[in-house]
Amino acid sequence: MKNFKEVFDIWSESWAITERTKRDELLKTILADDFRYTDPLIELSGLNEVSDYIAEFHKLSPGITFAQANVVSHHNKNLVKWNTLNENKEVIDGGASFVLVENNKLKDITGFFEVDNYSDQ
Repeated sequence: MKNFKEVFDIWSESWAITERTKRDELLKTILADDFRYTDPLIELSGLNEVSDYIAEFHKLSPGITFAQANVVSHHNKNLVKWNTLNENKEVIDGGASFVLVENNKLKDITGFFEVDNYSDQ
């Protein structure tokens, strides 16, 4: 059984994977069947919509990845502060996500970041 930080590391890792099949296999290990994802730009549900969004992200922002900066958790609720990294692993931006976990799987992620930093997308 993975702890939350390990599960969220897998979530972050999935955003770095460009090959769809490999990304989907990884996401299947951590997403609840009724998973939902929301950020200032979009609302998604399920693995396929999330994987499509990640693929589009790769087209618009090649080489960009994410890493946890800080995690605070209680009662299956988690607040994650994360960094956006460029291809040299330098911090170029950041944000936060509120994450609900159920049965050791990600059930709902609500991401927060400055929309102005992504207005070209």
